[in-house]
Formats: sequence, C-alpha cells, structure tokens
Amino acid sequence: MFVKKAFFLSVILIMGITSFLYAQVTPETSNIPPIQQNLTLWDMIKAGGVILWVIGGLGFIGLVWAFYLLLTLTPRRELPSTLIRRLFHLLQAGDYKGVLELCEGRDELIAKMVFAGVKLAGHDRYVIQDAMESEGERGASILWQRISYLNNIAVLTPLLGLLGTVWGMMQAFGAIAFNDAQVKGLTMAYSVATAMVTTAGGLVVAIPAMAIYFYLRGRVNRIIAEVEAIASEMVELILRGTRT
Repeated sequence: MFVKKAFFLSVILIMGITSFLYAQVTPETSNIPPIQQNLTLWDMIKAGGVILWVIGGLGFIGLVWAFYLLLTLTPRRELPSTLIRRLFHLLQAGDYKGVLELCEGRDELIAKMVFAGVKLAGHDRYVIQDAMESEGERGASILWQRISYLNNIAVLTPLLGLLGTVWGMMQAFGAIAFNDAQVKGLTMAYSVATAMVTTAGGLVVAIPAMAIYFYLRGRVNRIIAEVEAIASEMVELILRGTRT
C-alpha cells in the first residue's frame, strides 16, 4: 500500500515538474519573430539597398538612350535620299563648289566623306579614296561608340547585381550566427531570398539592353555597308569630273 502511494506521488511530482518546465519554455518559443510569407515589391527594393538603386538608375539611363538611338540611328538619317540625289546631280555636272557648300557643316556620314573627297579633287584615285575612307572610319567609330553605351550597361548591371547578392549573403550568414537555433533555417531562407533581389534586378536591366544593342549593331552594319556602296560610286564621279 505504501509503495502504491509513493508511486502515485512520484507520478504527480514528475507531471508537476514537466508542466512547470513547459510553462518556462513556451513563452520563449512564442517570441519567435514571424517570418513574412511573401515579399512585396517595396520589400524587394528595400532589401536591394543602394546597389539596387544604382542598377535602377543605370536602367533608366539605358532606357532613355535606347529610345534615342532607335529614333535617330537609322539609314534614313545617315543617308537621306534628297541629299544623295543632289550630290549625284552636282557631281555629274562637275559642280564641286556646290558639293562643298552642300556638305559643309552637315552631320551625315556620307556628307562628311564626300566633302573630304571633293576637297582633294584633281589628285590621284588612291589619295581621294584614302581621304574618304579615313573620314568614313571616323564616322563609323562614332556610330559604334554611340551604341557601345548600351553594351556597357548590359555588362555592368549583372556584375553590380552579383556584388549586391554577395554582400547580402555575407550579411545573412552573419545574422544567422546570432539567431536562435529554432529560427536559423527560416532566417537563412528569407535572407537569401532578399539577397538575390539585386541579381534579378541586374538581369532585368541587362537582358533588354543587350537585345537592343544587338539590334542596333545590325543597323550600324547596314548603314556602313550602304555608305560604302554610295561612296564608291561618288569616287568614280569625282575622278570622271577631273578628267574632263
């Protein structure tokens, strides 16, 4: 009988101690900070920090510059049909003075090349052709330089995004070291998700910039090819006029 009472008292004592310990542990676990289930756009922007704002600034500059190039860098702009017809007419008539007056101060590539060639009218073919080719190379380098800014943005923004991600991962692992063991996994997952925002932002800017750069590169190649074809015809007209 005494053994039974002692057993029941022991069970009651153990249950009381267990309840007391559980009551002490429960408040600590209830203080686990809630982990946000979904990241909003503003949360992503805040998580990206200064680097994401820099990427956004480069993206805005690239967008404006891309629209400007799409509107201005065209074969019609560099090879206006009215100017080409007038140049052919003046060269066939041998009016070099009129050609110089027409081409002087113009921004079109073909106008600069013809101006450089007509100034040397009366010289040998290789002198006139070399002058026009040199002017054409300078003009082509300017066209390539104008579209190269988009390529620079497309290359730079993913690197900035990677830098932001690496920096965010360093901060995430540093924060994990000081968190409670029960929330380390959740904290790490949340921190990694926010750290990847800068890489995503860099890719969002880089992919359209690179696509537009490839498109404009095709335009520049087409413009240069058409300018070379027209310039070769005008060289013949210049030489024919000097022989007569």
